[in-house]
Amino acid sequence: MVPQFQTQLATAAGPIGNWTEQRFGGVDTGGLRGQFSLGLLLGAVWSPCVGPTLGAASLMAARGENLGQVAVTMGAFGIGAALPLLLLGMLSREALMRWRDRILGAGKSAKMMLGVLLVIMGVLVVSGLDKRSEAALVEASPAWLTRLTTQF
Repeated sequence: MVPQFQTQLATAAGPIGNWTEQRFGGVDTGGLRGQFSLGLLLGAVWSPCVGPTLGAASLMAARGENLGQVAVTMGAFGIGAALPLLLLGMLSREALMRWRDRILGAGKSAKMMLGVLLVIMGVLVVSGLDKRSEAALVEASPAWLTRLTTQF
């Protein structure tokens, strides 16, 4: 939301980015070995995000609990994770380069909107209004949607 802060943060994180580029930037992504290395790097980046979902599903599977729900969760996660990668893999480099400016513009707008949304959510949580807002949204939502989102 504040470009000056973004610049300061990028400057402060520069040494970390430089270290990462020196260690991993020169990885040859050609061939099976390169793709394996790229997959390892992607897994390391995704780990903090996917850990809670996969950890909970893995724990339930290990205990033999709700195996149907575990299968659905793992399947949905796998499809959700694979679709963007398949889409990007199917698009040619030329098409991505043609769309680059539009994608970057959309990314800037989305970053600003997400920043505003996070500030609003933070204010709601700090003020305690998040619970009232949630109650009002649940009250206004159709019963089938409430059942769907609370049944698991």
